[in-house]
Amino acid sequence: MKDVFPAFRAHIIYFIILISVLIFSKESISQVCSNTSVGLTPINDLGTGFFRGYQGGLYPGGNNVRPAVHNNDGVDIGMNIVPLDTGGSYDPVNGKVVLLSVGMSNCAQEFQQFIQNVNGAPYLNPKLVIINGAQGGQTIDIINNPGAAFWTVISQRLAQAGLSVKQVQAVWFKEAQANPSDTAFPNYPDSLKEKFKVCMGIMKTKYVNLKQCYLASRIYAGYATGSLNPEPFAYYSGWSVKWLIEDQINGDTSLIYSGTIKNSPWLSWGPYTWADGIIPRIDGLTWVCPGDFAADGTHPSPAGRQKVALRIDDYFKRDEASRPWYLRSVTINVTAATEGFLNSGTGELNMRDTVKVYLRNNTSPYNAIDSSAAVIDSVSMKGIYKFYNITSGTYYLQVRHRNSVETWSNAGGESMTAGSIYDYDFTVSDSQAYGNNMVLKAGEYCLYSGDANQDGLVDLTDNFLIDNDAIAFMTGYLPTDVNGDSVTDLSDAVIADNNALNFVGKVTP
Repeated sequence: MKDVFPAFRAHIIYFIILISVLIFSKESISQVCSNTSVGLTPINDLGTGFFRGYQGGLYPGGNNVRPAVHNNDGVDIGMNIVPLDTGGSYDPVNGKVVLLSVGMSNCAQEFQQFIQNVNGAPYLNPKLVIINGAQGGQTIDIINNPGAAFWTVISQRLAQAGLSVKQVQAVWFKEAQANPSDTAFPNYPDSLKEKFKVCMGIMKTKYVNLKQCYLASRIYAGYATGSLNPEPFAYYSGWSVKWLIEDQINGDTSLIYSGTIKNSPWLSWGPYTWADGIIPRIDGLTWVCPGDFAADGTHPSPAGRQKVALRIDDYFKRDEASRPWYLRSVTINVTAATEGFLNSGTGELNMRDTVKVYLRNNTSPYNAIDSSAAVIDSVSMKGIYKFYNITSGTYYLQVRHRNSVETWSNAGGESMTAGSIYDYDFTVSDSQAYGNNMVLKAGEYCLYSGDANQDGLVDLTDNFLIDNDAIAFMTGYLPTDVNGDSVTDLSDAVIADNNALNFVGKVTP
C-alpha cells in the first residue's frame, strides 16, 4: 500500500510557508517602506537656515539651546520642585514628585517603555513617581475638552498609585491631530500650536502645582499607510512645538509661568526625535522601515519605542532644569545672609545673588567632594542646593560668595544620606559657622563682607580695589559692590575698612 503521509505532510508544510509569506507580505505592504525620505530637514539640523521663509533651530535665533533667561528660569523652577503630600503641601519625608505623560497612543507607548527602562534605576530621585497618563486615540481635539474622559482616567491612574493631582509637577507632552488635511505651511502648524496652547492652560488648571512641561513632536511618518497622521504633519508638529515655546519666551500672556497669576507651566523641548527616514541627522538619528515601526507605519515598534525612551531618560538626566527633581541627590536648603547685602531697615537683602556651596570631607585634608551654585533669595535668604556626586557620610559646608569671607559650617560637619533633604540655617546663631566666624546685624547672623579679591582675608588689597572702583564711579555686577546696590562707592568702602581694621578673615578646620 502506498504511503500517503509524506505527501500530506508536504502539503501542510507548503500551506504553512504560504501563510507565512502572505502575512509577511501584508506587513510589508502595510508599511510603505519605499518612502525612505520626504526631503525635509530636521528643525535642529536647519539651525540658522530656513524652511519656507521660517528660521530653524529648536529655539529662537536658529539655536538648539534655550535662551539664557528662559533657561535660568527653568533651572530655578526645577530647583523648587519638591516632594508634596496629596494635599499639595511640602513634605520632605513622605511627599512625592510626580512626572506625568499627557498625549496620544505614540506618547503612551514610548513613555511606557521609558518607565520600564528606568524602573528601579539607582540614579533616580527616590521621591519621584512616574505615571503614564497618555492614552491611545486621545488626540489634541479630544483632550482639549476639560471634561473629556481622558482627564478622568489620569485622575484614576494617579489615585490607583496613591497619588493626587496636586502632586503633579512635571509633564511629558506629545500630541497630534487625527486625520489632518490642511497641508498649508505655516497655517497648519500655527493652528496646531494654538491647540497646544489651550491644552497648556487646561493642564495648569487641573494640576495646580504643575511647574514644567517638556514637549515632544512626532517621529517620522513617511512610512504611514493611513490618514491618521502622515507626513508632512508629523514634521509640521515640530514647528508647532517650536513656535509654542517661542510664544512663551516672547511674553505671550496666555503662557505666563511666573508671578502671582500663572496660567501655564514653564515650557521646554524634550529630545526632538524627528528625522527624515533613513537620512541620518547630524547626530546620527534615523528611522528605518520595517524595524522601527508597527504595521501601520505610524506607531513605533518595540525598537522604535526604545529609541524614544532612551532619549527621554538621557535628556532628563542631562538637562539642568530637570536634573534637580529627576536625579537622586542630597538637597540642602541653605539660609544665609551677607553682612553688606542685609538691609537693616527692611530686614531683607538688597539683591538676590549667586552663592556657591562646596561639600567637603570632615577629616583632613577636607577634600571637596561636590559643589553646587544657587541664588540666595533676597526675602527668604534661602537657596536650594543639589549635590549629585556624594555618598552618604559626614561633610562640611563651605560657603563662598563674590565679596564675602569664605565661611564653613560648624565643627564636626553634618551627617547626610543620599536621596535626603536637609536644612541648614547660618542666620540663627554664630555657632552655625566654624569658629563662630559671623557677625550679628539686624537680628541675623551674617557672613562677613568685604573680601573683594576672594583671598580669604579683608585687608588693604580689598580696600584698594573698592576705592579705585569708587573713584571711577563703577556700576553693575562687581565684586567691589559690597552692599549689593549695583554701585561701588563710599558705603562699600566703609564696610570693608571696618572688617580690615578687625582683621576679619576665614576660619577653617
